Amino acid sequence: MKKNQSFLIMNKASKFSFIFLLLSYSAMFAQKSINSYKYIIVPIQYEFQKSEDQYQINSLTKFLFNKAGFTAVLSNETYPEELLKNNCLALKAVVNNNSSLFTTKATIDLIDCYNNKVFSTNERKTKEKEYRKAYHAVIRETFEDIEALGYAYNGSESVIIPEVEKREIISKTVEPAKAENKLTEAPKKILGEDRIEEVTVPLVEKPVVVPEIVKPMSKSAFVKAIEGTYNFGKWGNSKITLKGEHYSVVSGEENFEFATLYKTSKPNFYIIKWNAFKQPQLVEMDSEGSLKVDSENGVAIYKRIN
Repeated sequence: MKKNQSFLIMNKASKFSFIFLLLSYSAMFAQKSINSYKYIIVPIQYEFQKSEDQYQINSLTKFLFNKAGFTAVLSNETYPEELLKNNCLALKAVVNNNSSLFTTKATIDLIDCYNNKVFSTNERKTKEKEYRKAYHAVIRETFEDIEALGYAYNGSESVIIPEVEKREIISKTVEPAKAENKLTEAPKKILGEDRIEEVTVPLVEKPVVVPEIVKPMSKSAFVKAIEGTYNFGKWGNSKITLKGEHYSVVSGEENFEFATLYKTSKPNFYIIKWNAFKQPQLVEMDSEGSLKVDSENGVAIYKRIN
């Protein structure tokens, strides 16, 4: 009896050890794979949404990926030049809505350019009744799994570019083939008075000009200066000006400094420290020059005036 009990205990311990090793291996593999990708593409509308960026799900997802260290773009934005040439540098972020009648449930899948699932988060759920708050709550919770990966792009060459996508159309002139490679017609016979001679007449290839396809300049190539006037909601129209190593945010109506902005390693991302709050927040400056700030109620957008 004691031997059987010991065997069962050892058997259970072995199973738990195997499961732990399997989960550890899976996490290490996912981290290694995800670190090979430089971009995240967030669709502007998912199947369960009735309109683009409904409930700000898509812009929040993009914001949280950037906050986690990725470089995320919405599918309707202008892509960086290298991403236009090789879409295998990116993973597509798919938010899956698994909600029931009274519960909002969601997971996030990361899909590569071959439609393979590279990573999936655990399902998160809430019984919050208001749709916007419910979706934001479960999406924020799913990012606990994504942040746990400790993403850091390593510039790996393991992301294979499809052969078709390697071909670039550039303006060039095709030179005539060299003498030894010239195409020839069939031998022609030239009749003389007393002999017949066969000669080979070379075909001369004409230069072929391939027209250049001009690609539009990416908006991301231009980084707007953050200094200017913005509509900061309850603070009204406020000015951002450079003050030493940081930026000062001053209310135009009451003329007092209510926040400070600090630079980060990315030119369009800043850290804002409100005088009224202790917790700093991440700020993204979009292609139009407006500021997007992550808050408890979602992403707050402060539009640029000039």
